[in-house]
Amino acid sequence: MYIGESEIFNPEKLRGSLRRAGVQEALIDRVTHAVTERIRNGTTTERIAALVREQLKRESTASMYRYTLHDALLKLGPAGFKFEKYVGSIMEAYGYQVEYPPELHGACVDHEVDILARKDGRTVMIEAKFRNDFQYFVRLKDTMATWSRFQDLNEGAAAGRCPHFDEVWIVTNGRISSRSEKFGSCKGIRMLGWNYPKGSSFASYVDHTALYPVTVLHELSSRELERLSDRGLMLCRQLAGMTPKRLSHSVKIPSGRASRIVEACKTVAAPQGETETPHPGKFTRP
Repeated sequence: MYIGESEIFNPEKLRGSLRRAGVQEALIDRVTHAVTERIRNGTTTERIAALVREQLKRESTASMYRYTLHDALLKLGPAGFKFEKYVGSIMEAYGYQVEYPPELHGACVDHEVDILARKDGRTVMIEAKFRNDFQYFVRLKDTMATWSRFQDLNEGAAAGRCPHFDEVWIVTNGRISSRSEKFGSCKGIRMLGWNYPKGSSFASYVDHTALYPVTVLHELSSRELERLSDRGLMLCRQLAGMTPKRLSHSVKIPSGRASRIVEACKTVAAPQGETETPHPGKFTRP
């Protein structure tokens, strides 16, 4: 179902999406009841989403921001560079040292690597595959190309031409085809998709650790987002830890505007006044 299309309203589907966003059950009940009363035949998905955001904003700004994670990730496109920065910021939150290297020299040809991440003496090659639609797949040919790049780079590393990689990951906001899953599992590729793997998908991971992108703040302008991306400030958690003065100076925006952004990010990062911290171990949901 695409934005703008109509569908039969399913209250349980709405409840599920609100629950995944961490909304409390009592608020889920109120929002579902309020939205159900305003639904008419032919109501579009876009209108339903707007009604949900409107009702959430009345009762819990934090929940409203968190509910928009799906749309917020799409704002990291269309080229995908901001998505790379976002994934890199998540890795840094988990204690990895992150680089966005220029072309690396493999045994046969040069390769572009989206993210190079180091931790505990191990180096990870990460392919961040942005999709403009959550229904788009990372297909077998994409996964095989990543594996081929990983092998050629490590052959180049053996000749002293580039760093050695201990692991290769594919991270996407889209879906992963069944053949890609099978190939990745066979070759030991770490794969994270919007709904894969079950129980520790990219979406559930972000929800669990509250590593929300700054794009959940729908009021951010394109220019502000560009400046934040240029400075590697892609997480609400990062902005929540800054003073308005520092943010204002960093991205060249008025202090009043910076103050509102910082306060909004504090709301997203700790909605009930509780600070969530990433799991100190592996990049996975505990």
